[in-house]
Amino acid sequence: MLERALNQIAALLAGLAALALLAMMLHVTADVAGKYFLNAPIPGTAEVVASYYMISVVFLPLAWLEVKNGPIVVELFFDMANPTARRVMLLLGTLLSLAVYGLIAWLSWQPAVHAWEIGEIVEGAWKVVVWPTKFLLPLGLGLACLAQFTRLVLLLSGRDVLPAEDQPQHADPV
Repeated sequence: MLERALNQIAALLAGLAALALLAMMLHVTADVAGKYFLNAPIPGTAEVVASYYMISVVFLPLAWLEVKNGPIVVELFFDMANPTARRVMLLLGTLLSLAVYGLIAWLSWQPAVHAWEIGEIVEGAWKVVVWPTKFLLPLGLGLACLAQFTRLVLLLSGRDVLPAEDQPQHADPV
């Protein structure tokens, strides 16, 4: 049940990240068009892009990437290893990812709370309220941490955590 809920939340956040990417594209295009064709750029575009869109695109889909086994990996030794060594590598990688995601989520929580308490804004051509985006870091990282914890439980229970296309292929005896 936890796996299913995590999958749904991760997919929802990945969808929100995709919408943020689309909004960023449209916003920047409108800003450039306004600047060069109308001599009227959209005020605060740089601040909104950097504080809202980019943070959303990077941190919201982390759990989805982990649930789908989508992070970039180097399989140089993994492909040559036997199933036991592969399981050990997966276990160590999962533990390390869990620790890193957890540490960064924990470290990003207090600055997010502080930004909320002071009502943090960025001043440029326009004042942009940025404190809400500070919570996207611990949210995205915390859910990625939960995805890694789920993977750890699956690994320790002996279940395969790789998608079928990544499972080692065995030749059929002739």
